[in-house]
Amino acid sequence: MEELERLVRETHKLAEDNNRLLRLIRRDAVLGFIAKIILWLVVLGVPLFFLSSYLGPLMDAVSGAQGSQNFAPGLFGLPSQDQMNQLLEAYQGTQ
Repeated sequence: MEELERLVRETHKLAEDNNRLLRLIRRDAVLGFIAKIILWLVVLGVPLFFLSSYLGPLMDAVSGAQGSQNFAPGLFGLPSQDQMNQLLEAYQGTQ
């Protein structure tokens, strides 16, 4: 009977230790997942930040040039029928 009680206590002790280790493993997995998300945000975000500093003035210049020509793109950024006609008339007028 004493042997059985000793085995039950030992099993209980092992189960508690196992539970503690499993909680640590789960916590480390969650922290690792969060760290990976932060790392990928930094890896992808920093180049986009620097590219925006270079591309921002370029995009402003392009949009400013389009605004001076009264060019408002239509569906999918393509010119409308009226804009194409104006372009053809301007081209034919120069010949």
